[in-house]
Amino acid sequence: MALVVLTWGCGKPRLDLPTGPFTPVTDATAALADAFGHCTNLQTMTLELALSGRAAGQRVRARLLAGLTADNAIRLEAVAPFGPPGFILAGNGQTSVLLLPRDDRVLRDVPPREILAALAGVHVEPRELLAFLSGCPGASPSAVGARAVGEEWMLVDLRDMGGLAYLKRRTTWTPTAVVRDRLRVVFDEWRGQQPGLVRLESVGAPGRASFELALRPSQVERNVTLPASAFSVEIPADAEPITIEELRRAGPMRDSQPDDRVS
Repeated sequence: MALVVLTWGCGKPRLDLPTGPFTPVTDATAALADAFGHCTNLQTMTLELALSGRAAGQRVRARLLAGLTADNAIRLEAVAPFGPPGFILAGNGQTSVLLLPRDDRVLRDVPPREILAALAGVHVEPRELLAFLSGCPGASPSAVGARAVGEEWMLVDLRDMGGLAYLKRRTTWTPTAVVRDRLRVVFDEWRGQQPGLVRLESVGAPGRASFELALRPSQVERNVTLPASAFSVEIPADAEPITIEELRRAGPMRDSQPDDRVS
């Protein structure tokens, strides 16, 4: 299988999030409008994505072309330095296809979150990935409560996902992190309303289930029209099947050498 090798190159320390003391916020309307206004009516996104880090004790790296929708559709291509892509993932939230053109193998009828977990260790739906890459805790986030930590931080309890969003006051209130379901997402290097760096980090996971990934989006276009054909892939007649277990063992974004360090 074609493997794409990397070293972790972010060089930034892990973000320490505030833990209190807390002051209840009675009216967070203006702060939430600042922080989540760009998340409203987010329907589609196309972008290039540089991914690096580690998952399941192995280093991972890839340059990806991505198309994502709020309807849970996804297309993801691993761009190789030459020749065909390392892989093409296409489908919706219920089922998808992963084609490995260099190996002439195919994985059919598997939910994309399971394929993303096999490739990079992270169980996320396409619509969740769309939100995270946009600097949002969800496509249409709403709050059930908020509390402040000093003058710079606000913690927001999210309605639908049961998570917690951390906002930091800069020029305006800006999403800095969201924590939920053993997943921590950190937003950094903001340019206007788009983060230049999104970190996905496991929380409380054992060693072989842990991950720490850096995603750097570029060439971002929001709410562009994407044809249905973008979320399908033509399978060669002679492509041999591959199982999800085989993909987990030999994920095409992983180095063959274990690496438990993050520099």
